[in-house]
Amino acid sequence: MSNRILSVNAYTTLDLVSARLETHDDSLSLDGVLNVATEDECPDRVILGIELDTVGVDAVPAHADRIELTPDQAEAVAESLQDYAEDVRSASH
Repeated sequence: MSNRILSVNAYTTLDLVSARLETHDDSLSLDGVLNVATEDECPDRVILGIELDTVGVDAVPAHADRIELTPDQAEAVAESLQDYAEDVRSASH
C-alpha cells in the first residue's frame, strides 16, 4: 500500500485486512490496515484506525478513518467481536 497515512510497523494490530468500501454508487473489495492504539501522552481513549488501499480508485482520495472509544465502548466492541468470532468458528466446524 503506497502513500499510507497510518503508520505501519511491527506493532500494527493487523497490517493486511480484506475490506469493502461501499458508496451509494459502487462497492469495491480492497486491502487495508487496521490498528488499535492509544494516544501516547494522555491515553484516555482507545483509537481504532482503518485505512484502505485506494490506489487506482480515483473516486476516493487517500484517507484514514479513526474512531475514538472510551474504555467501556472499547470493551463492548471487544466483547461483540469475541461473540461473533465464536459464532463463525462454530459454524465452520
